[in-house]
Amino acid sequence: MIDIPDISTRTCDSCGIPILEGDLFYHCRTEIVAGKDQSLSELKYPDQIIAQALADIATKEEQELLDDIYQEIILQLCPQCRSTLIQRIQSMVKSCKGCAQCLPQQKGEKKGKILQFSRKKSPKDS
Repeated sequence: MIDIPDISTRTCDSCGIPILEGDLFYHCRTEIVAGKDQSLSELKYPDQIIAQALADIATKEEQELLDDIYQEIILQLCPQCRSTLIQRIQSMVKSCKGCAQCLPQQKGEKKGKILQFSRKKSPKDS
């Protein structure tokens, strides 16, 4: 895990406002990992697919290839930018119903989830 930078230089990675000592901020870590459903033995022409993949690999930089497989994004966010990020992620998860770009989910396949912890109601909320 990457250490949180020195507090004297902390800023919001989205809007750039300084986060002062004692201010509330959020450390956000996201992983994007490649996945594939078919194995080579299930494909009709695996030799051609392998040859094409090797040709594609030869034209890419090492970091670009690694980014196609795994990326980790780490952000420090102020409360407002955290709220904006959550809204954007929720709109992505809730709005797609299997469009052509996302393709329908296969039966039994895990869907993306946003974990939220329920808030205990205080007497004021009643």
